[in-house]
Amino acid sequence: MNSILSIAVRNVGRNRRRSIITGISIVFGVAMLTVVRGFTGGLAELMTADVVDGRTGAIQVHRAGFVDSIEAVPTRLNMPDTPEFRQKLAAIPHVVAVTARVQFNGLVGNGSTQTMFIGRGLDMASEEQTCPKSAAQISEGGTPLKAGENNTVLLGVELGEAFNTKVGQQVNVQATSPSGRANALDLTVRGMTTSSIPYENKRVVAVPLAAAQSLLGLEGRVTEFALRIDDLENLDLVRTSVRDALGPEYEVHSWKELAPFQRDLIARFNFVLGAIGMVLFVIVLTSIINTMLMSVFERVREIGTMLAVGVRRRQVMAMFLYEAGVLGIIGGLMGGIMGRVLVFIVHTKGIHISLSGTSGQNILRPHATMTFTLVAVSVAILGALVAAVWPALRASRLNPVDALRSA
Repeated sequence: MNSILSIAVRNVGRNRRRSIITGISIVFGVAMLTVVRGFTGGLAELMTADVVDGRTGAIQVHRAGFVDSIEAVPTRLNMPDTPEFRQKLAAIPHVVAVTARVQFNGLVGNGSTQTMFIGRGLDMASEEQTCPKSAAQISEGGTPLKAGENNTVLLGVELGEAFNTKVGQQVNVQATSPSGRANALDLTVRGMTTSSIPYENKRVVAVPLAAAQSLLGLEGRVTEFALRIDDLENLDLVRTSVRDALGPEYEVHSWKELAPFQRDLIARFNFVLGAIGMVLFVIVLTSIINTMLMSVFERVREIGTMLAVGVRRRQVMAMFLYEAGVLGIIGGLMGGIMGRVLVFIVHTKGIHISLSGTSGQNILRPHATMTFTLVAVSVAILGALVAAVWPALRASRLNPVDALRSA
């Protein structure tokens, strides 16, 4: 078999033009697959960070039944906000930050116009540790809410534009407590928030946690806790640990359950990646099949001679498979290296893009794991071998007499 392998290696170099064309197709396929994976992974990471680090946190804790009736914003399903409870959550492995919030609804007005809103009471002493990108979602000219300032508010950008409200002006916020008591506060606008979820730009109002608690009569109580974890790879593990620690009185959801739109959008990107990968794979296989068949047709007399001098049919078949394997290995490795170099260059420089509903510039940094690159190279090699099976079988079944008679 060693002699057959050495012959196969020499055959790859005999017709350089044919080998180069086939090799280029493999290099292109593997490199482009790696680059596409890099961009898809980078974009998915950027979108995930927009949700996890900008709004929801990785995991949220509510009273049982809260999320099922979230459209009604059930403030009656509240829970105590105590140092002991926060410490209990923070002590769970992989949890690195905890913040408390109040979700509520009511009416907001500017003196001449009123509309309904969905409100968020935020504990600014811990909100930025849990969602470090939340400040980036404030439009230019605005500033984040600050701990200790309980008379300020952030409006969704479209809500602020509808009210023709500027930073520094006041709006009136009204809400009803779980017991039915109505209350109102005059708050100073600090800025406008932007979001990739359209309704948030039109309806969301953010206020300091103390202001929300005072408005709703929920002093010392909140409707949710948001958790930041060290690595999203540990998401399911941490969610299970939190559920076990709190028991059935509470429900625990990951960002994927709380932001289905973004989750499904990322899944669509992965589907597109798979489709592109299949197209590239078919192109590579077609090129290899064509090359191997052309090699059989051009070397009919050579194959007949080999069979006539005692070379076995399985050895002829092995020779063509070896040739395809050599092309697959060389092309796959070169394509993997080229793809990773391209991804590294773009990752280092970054690409400034604007995501719909976010303020400022986001930097897309493509990345592809070494595992994915090795899988792409392995698939290229395996694909080359599979594509060469039919031409190899055709060559091994040639009749030596007929082959020698061919011109």
